[in-house]
Amino acid sequence: MSVFFTAAVCVYNTEKYLRDCLDSILSQSYENIELLIIDDGSTDGSGKVCDEYAEKDSRVRVIHTENRGLLLARRTAFENARGDYFIFFDSDDTVDPKIFTLINEEIQKSHCDMVFFDLSKCYSDGTSAHEKLFDERKTFDKSNKRELWELLLSSRFNSLCLKCIRRSAFAYTFDTEFYRGYSRGEDKLLSAHMISRLSSFSYLPISLYNYNIFASQMTKTYSYNDLRLTSCANAEIRSLIRSDGCYDERTEDLLCCLSRYIYRSFLYPTATALPKKEALKLIRQSEELELFKLCTDRRADKYSSRASNIKFLLLRHKMYSLLIFLTKLKNKA
Repeated sequence: MSVFFTAAVCVYNTEKYLRDCLDSILSQSYENIELLIIDDGSTDGSGKVCDEYAEKDSRVRVIHTENRGLLLARRTAFENARGDYFIFFDSDDTVDPKIFTLINEEIQKSHCDMVFFDLSKCYSDGTSAHEKLFDERKTFDKSNKRELWELLLSSRFNSLCLKCIRRSAFAYTFDTEFYRGYSRGEDKLLSAHMISRLSSFSYLPISLYNYNIFASQMTKTYSYNDLRLTSCANAEIRSLIRSDGCYDERTEDLLCCLSRYIYRSFLYPTATALPKKEALKLIRQSEELELFKLCTDRRADKYSSRASNIKFLLLRHKMYSLLIFLTKLKNKA
């Protein structure tokens, strides 16, 4: 018996790439799918493209909304889906022609709650790189779910586009409205809730998703609001891991390292682009965040470079003026 899939694509001003994305989904050899498109208030021609596809293919449904951000758009998609299994795709990427055939075959074998797989990073110069999560096919349940949590904290398992889930096994139980406008970790947060709620997982060691990387995506920076929401999201993830019985020293180490990576992405633009007085104010403001406490924890030192450890030593001892000076100096070098 074939599974009915919902492929959900949330769209915001991606007209240039949208047709390639939608064509790659609708040209599948496996036809028992619906394509649910959420147009999140696009201001270019994306909305018209979505309607055009809905008019010519009965498998396509379009919901137009005001712009509320990706997290809320995805919730709208999930709550309006009809498929037995559900997967998100980004509107500027493409998928393998056999993605649903292969996922369906795995579901028939394992009857799992989630099938996940690899992606290929595709660069603008025409090159690509296959990002392997594991070397061979694997299954996971409560006995080895810790591996999935560690994979998520290492940031290699963030993307929702690699995870096809049983729709009836998942529900939104967190406050998506609180995270309105959050754009720096929504995949990780939603992935954490999926890992927490689902019971059985199957991994396919094959790349089925083409993740396009554009020049504008190469460097991620965090505003103070991004940092604040990420700190809240990480605290939520930490709580989920604890509830799952998978929190130990290793996961604490990974969370400290992740927090340090995120804080660096906030510190660099703050120290180099803002006047010193404003930069000092924001860094002092960040002291109240749980993420600040984690990133300055010494347990992350053994995983970091000497230069990084010096910066976080200065941060730990609140030597912010010297930290800003050194960051600016490195930027000029």
